[in-house]
Amino acid sequence: MTYQTFLESFRIATVVWRESFEALLVIAILQAWTVHESVETRRRAARSIAGGAAVGMLTAVGLAFLMGEASDFLDGDREDFLQLILAATASALMLRMVFWMRSSARDASNDMKSRAAGIGKTGNWTALGLLAALAVAREGAETVVFLFGMLSGSDLGSAGLVAGSGTLGLGAALMTLLAFRSGASAFSKKAVLTFSQILLLVLGSGLLMTALDKAVSLDFISTMTSPLWDTSCLLDDATGPGAFISGLTGYRARPELLPLLTLGGYWTMALLAYASPVANKAHA
Repeated sequence: MTYQTFLESFRIATVVWRESFEALLVIAILQAWTVHESVETRRRAARSIAGGAAVGMLTAVGLAFLMGEASDFLDGDREDFLQLILAATASALMLRMVFWMRSSARDASNDMKSRAAGIGKTGNWTALGLLAALAVAREGAETVVFLFGMLSGSDLGSAGLVAGSGTLGLGAALMTLLAFRSGASAFSKKAVLTFSQILLLVLGSGLLMTALDKAVSLDFISTMTSPLWDTSCLLDDATGPGAFISGLTGYRARPELLPLLTLGGYWTMALLAYASPVANKAHA
């Protein structure tokens, strides 16, 4: 397995793990309120949630099909432009997700459980299924955008690679959920969430640089300067481990001014997610 293939596999598995885990966690939360309910109520709730989840998955698959069909009609500069848009969108979504996780994840579980309980007590099983459908469709749609953004500029986006890496990510998500439900400590839960946030930020950084490279190649923007330094003698971004790190994080051995400003702005924005006002809001 080449470094490039390993990079793509790692990125696909990471995205599928993170998004699948969140979708599975929402499903588990929706089911949690039925623990002390009657057998009939649990069955009805399970059918509604399962049906909603299936609708959500079909919605995500439909989006993937539409995006794939759209990309088949594009060639040349139009295809590069689509790749630019997808990579930039995926990077922005990853950054936004970290902000959301930091600001509201603490209260999301209790809020979702209370909404499910209220809907269940009124017997509105369609609404309960809709909650599940929206949750799964949202995570599925983000997964589709992320994967298209990562694979749009790659020659390695084969069905086998995507399927294998996606299966690995889904398996990791199931194992993570089982660890949560088996009574994992609060520290372990916090560590998993923090780790997933860092991975999202790193992947977003790499995708942002991919979008920037596309914009430069299309002559939309200039790099502003010639390379400011050359560290290829220490870590070459074209071959070996350097190529893996470059694709994952956006590292450049010979960076111009614009890439440096772009990465600096991105990580400054990322650090704002951990600033005191946001953290305090999360505790509120």
